[in-house]
Amino acid sequence: MLENESLSEKKEESFFRAVIQKIKRVQRPEKANKKVPRDRSKMVAITLWCSLSGLLFLALLSVLLSVNTRSVVNDIKVSSNKPFEQQQEKISVTAAENYLQGFIQEFVNVKNDHDSIEKRKENLEKYMVKQTENDFEESERFQLDGLKGDRVLNEYSLYNVKEGDKYSLFQYKVTYTNLFPVEKEVEKTVKDGKKKKKVKEKVTKEEKAEKQLLLNIPVISKGDSFAVSAVPYFTQVYDLKGDITVKNEDETRDEYTGEKKDSIEKFLQTFFGKYASEKKEDMVYMMKEPEALDDTLEFGEIKNVKVFETKNGFEAFCVVQFKEKENEIPITENFSLSLTENSGQYYVEKLKHQ
Repeated sequence: MLENESLSEKKEESFFRAVIQKIKRVQRPEKANKKVPRDRSKMVAITLWCSLSGLLFLALLSVLLSVNTRSVVNDIKVSSNKPFEQQQEKISVTAAENYLQGFIQEFVNVKNDHDSIEKRKENLEKYMVKQTENDFEESERFQLDGLKGDRVLNEYSLYNVKEGDKYSLFQYKVTYTNLFPVEKEVEKTVKDGKKKKKVKEKVTKEEKAEKQLLLNIPVISKGDSFAVSAVPYFTQVYDLKGDITVKNEDETRDEYTGEKKDSIEKFLQTFFGKYASEKKEDMVYMMKEPEALDDTLEFGEIKNVKVFETKNGFEAFCVVQFKEKENEIPITENFSLSLTENSGQYYVEKLKHQ
């Protein structure tokens, strides 16, 4: 019986071992990777558009730089190809006046003599600009054909200077006299035997005619060198006086009428009294940029005062009369003063002579 139990136990043990072995042989399935891939389509699209935009910008920039460079080169070429008279510089009026003195003398004065005419033409050509192409021969521009008298320059003065793109037009008021022969018929008394009779005969007399005109001279310059760019011409003298109205800014401002006006007017009386009598260095305590008449004139009175309030203080406009000390001849001047105030004391920040 014991043997049967032992066999039974052994069978059970072998059965369990077999089951365990089979379980070990079974392979566990690997876990599947359940990670979901990210959606990168938006990033790809953004990158693509950025790249295209960058390429487009670089292309446009390249075109603009190319056009600009070409434009600059063309401007340089055009500038270098411009004739001399189109590159007019800012002219020195004083130097040009000195240059034109001899030209005006040569141009206006004309003597009815072949040698004088040829000499005049030769001298005038020395003042003219040299051109490669002309509308007419240079030898013809000062040709005088058919003249019947002389022209004599009396006086001249610079009247105006008008700036142009290609030249500066110098306008001189010239007074000259034309001398010309006139044939007249005169009556003479001659002897006819023992009697006298009157006869008519023709004689030539020189007459004069004075004129005043504007001589217009186009002038070009290069540095300190000058040249007349075209043949001068005459025009009538025009009036320089004009009907010009200047708007007074004070009309748009309200004049100060406050309690400080009296003290400002008293300060101005004291200030201009010292301005007339004191030296420049003595005015330091009253004004920022000192100036004074050093007792050369005598202070008379302030005829008119207008005061306006500003952000920094006050602005005063006044008419001041000074006098010559010896003979009391009055001298009137307009002033404007920018004033600041400190503890009731006024100080002239700026003084202007109007």
